Order: sequence, then C-alpha cells, then structure tokens
Amino acid sequence: MQRKKRLTKRERKKADPQRDERLRQNAPHIHCISCGRHLDPPEFTAAPPTATYIVCQHKSRFPACVACEMAARQLVEEHDRTNKPVQTAQAWH
Repeated sequence: MQRKKRLTKRERKKADPQRDERLRQNAPHIHCISCGRHLDPPEFTAAPPTATYIVCQHKSRFPACVACEMAARQLVEEHDRTNKPVQTAQAWH
C-alpha cells in the first residue's frame, strides 16, 4: 500500500489563507531610539522620508525620526565611545 503524497513546505505556505495576516502581525516593530515613537516601514522610503537609520561604527542600524535625528546621533556617538548599548527611549504609540 502506497502512502498518500504530502504537500511540500512551499506548497503548504501557498495554500494557507491566513499566512499573510500572521506575517503582518509579527512584522518587526520599529521605534525611534530618541523619542520612542512608532515608525512604519513606509516612513523610511517616502518622499520626503520622515524616518531614517543611523549607523554606528560597528555597522549596527538604529531607527530614528527625522525630527529627533540629532539627539539620536548623540546617543549613537555615546554608544560608539563607551561601547555600551544605546540608551533608547521607552516605546510609545
């Protein structure tokens, strides 16, 4: 007696109708390191962008609002100088 053919992982993913919604819910949650404001991914690519990434000497990327960019740069510079984690603000929505 032969086994029934099973779907591959890729085929199961395509057949799952709620997969896209679950992925959106588990999407990365981005907050400004300076003020804690929630940042949506389109804010980084909009014209003009309202959010940006600041890169430290270790090539780590930290999100920041354009309005808070100078304060965020100071936090990243302190991180580079002291080699301690970046002092981030508490997240808010």
